[in-house]
Amino acid sequence: MTNEEKILKVVREKGYITGKLVAEIGIDTWYLSSLVEKGKIQRIGRGVYIHNEGTYDEYFVFQYQYSKAIYSYSTALFLHGLTESIPSNHEVTVYQGYNAHRFPDNVTVHYVQKDIYGLGAAEYESPYGNQIKVYDKERTLCDLVISKRVVESEVFKQAFQEYFRQSKKDVNKLMKYAKRMNIETEMFKLVEVLS
Repeated sequence: MTNEEKILKVVREKGYITGKLVAEIGIDTWYLSSLVEKGKIQRIGRGVYIHNEGTYDEYFVFQYQYSKAIYSYSTALFLHGLTESIPSNHEVTVYQGYNAHRFPDNVTVHYVQKDIYGLGAAEYESPYGNQIKVYDKERTLCDLVISKRVVESEVFKQAFQEYFRQSKKDVNKLMKYAKRMNIETEMFKLVEVLS
């Protein structure tokens, strides 16, 4: 099997390939440029390529390029099925001090202290089947409570009601996160009303 055939095999299996992955399997990255020139794959972002008939996964591509960004707020609500609203902008969280000035205009950035940055971050499948980092439901709800003044009241209400309707919820984890984020009293009141 030639190097180009190996690359095309990975692209067909995964739906994408990255320059990093090509280097890890011991192939020179210039083969990617050659395949682009031949029209067999297309470059969709810095270091990310898909098959010509592949699907562009904006969630995966963005996070591949900016690996410290974790999907949060309205984007996380949408990905978890806690809202019917499709967000017009992606919302992500990074730690304070991270330089997000290169993020695209359609990305809203939230900053948090480093000690809670990783709290509730988990690997999830994007709508296109690729692995991305998203805050879990419980962390997302805690973020909503912290930002209650700027979150639309209808979005806030719907997210909490939907969470408590779902069978896969972890109220103990929700309260543990709330305690760590110093919103335990406010969260307790919400849980008491909704459960």
